[in-house]
Amino acid sequence: MSNHNAASLSISLEPDSGVPAHRQIHEQIRLLIESRRLPIGARLSSSRRLAAELGVSRMTTQTALDSLLAEGYLVSAPRRGLFVAEHLPLSAAPDAASLPTHISARDSVRDIIRFESGAAVADFPNQAWRRCLRQSWLNPSLELMEGTLPGGYPPLRSAVADMLYSLRGLRCAPEHILITAGNRDALTLVLSTLRRLHPERSSVWLETPCYPPALNGLRGLGLKPKPLEVDSEGAQIPNASGDPSQSTASLAALVTPARQYPLGHMMSARRRQQWLDHLTTRSRNGDSLWLIEDDYDSEFIYEGRPQAPLSAADETGHSILLGSFSKSLFRSLRLGYIVAPPALIEPLRATQKTLGQAAALPLQPALHHFIDSGEFASHLRRMRRLYLDRRDQSLDMLHRAGLPLTPWPCRSGMHLIAELDHDSPIDDVQWAQQAETYHLHLDTLARHYWAEGQARHRGFLLGFSARDTTHQQRAMELLKQSLTAQARNLA
Repeated sequence: MSNHNAASLSISLEPDSGVPAHRQIHEQIRLLIESRRLPIGARLSSSRRLAAELGVSRMTTQTALDSLLAEGYLVSAPRRGLFVAEHLPLSAAPDAASLPTHISARDSVRDIIRFESGAAVADFPNQAWRRCLRQSWLNPSLELMEGTLPGGYPPLRSAVADMLYSLRGLRCAPEHILITAGNRDALTLVLSTLRRLHPERSSVWLETPCYPPALNGLRGLGLKPKPLEVDSEGAQIPNASGDPSQSTASLAALVTPARQYPLGHMMSARRRQQWLDHLTTRSRNGDSLWLIEDDYDSEFIYEGRPQAPLSAADETGHSILLGSFSKSLFRSLRLGYIVAPPALIEPLRATQKTLGQAAALPLQPALHHFIDSGEFASHLRRMRRLYLDRRDQSLDMLHRAGLPLTPWPCRSGMHLIAELDHDSPIDDVQWAQQAETYHLHLDTLARHYWAEGQARHRGFLLGFSARDTTHQQRAMELLKQSLTAQARNLA
């Protein structure tokens, strides 16, 4: 195996870790070099190839490689590529006895404390899951073992259809569901399919602020993001505040109506109707727009009732729903689903066949048993109670901390928004940089805004679901200490 292949295979990105992908790549390659798993003179993959292998944008890998060049870990040979430098920085010579035998994303950030959103894996019902794993593999079918189940394991697709009707009021047939390896895989499948069906279109409407991997995913597929402004009612209609002609000729719009990420707004009934009317108008004009609905955090609503997906009321047949089990169960499960209109099913299956089946088939029967037995519904109920309690504790800690941060109402989800007070002289990005010196990672709202010149809120995303009260108290204490240091710097 070549050195550059070994390097890329050793890198493990964690998109929900709160650490930017370029930093994860930089740190892991640095550790590979320092541990001599990448020896002196080893050639690295190009930024383009590394981006393709890791499923990120080329800009992400280029940023990581440029940093390693600047620090002296790599050297560039014209027309030949990048190589591990012969003379490494003095800090790159650790005691061999202390070198790690395995390098992961967590190794590079193992001392960092963060406000973590995500599943509380310590409270996952492992015994029930173990029973489902065992039961699902007592007599596996040949199709399951040979991987010849296009679209996913049929009983799981039926269970997902029943679950969506029970939890979200969405009626859909199992044959309109495709099982995926999570949201990133689903988005790649959908956008690749739509791009093949509409090669003349190369832009996608995207909320701003948004989930950064979604932005990177669009750009990685060669698509141009066009900004959708977000207000308290959710994503605005493309032509709501500009030239109506600018809303045409786009491939799709990617929105998060159930809970806008990162701001947490639930789309209002008025805005939902505006989107449905917009789809109808576009369809009548022969210029149909595909609406991709990411059902982010829809399982965890603490006040009020969950709304049905927009696709439940869309009569144009141009709405696509994406869902994932990573937030509701555990991250490494890497299973999700697409609910697509009938006309799009076969094109999606063709794309999935071309790109390869990324969703692990052996886990799909276990997930089917977990849902069908009622364990999934019971787990969701327990987690709602747990996360609600942790939300309230976090809000109380933030209130007692006396920081210049005002929490927004948090009626759902796994993180809250703490906005910097308008009259505070503190800069949120500089505060986050100061916090790094205290081994605290803060996820700034600024990181999620991508439209040039856009006015933005100042503040942080404070996850509360994944960790217990002791961890949250430690993170809050570091937040206070870093603020004191930042204020002292301004004095």
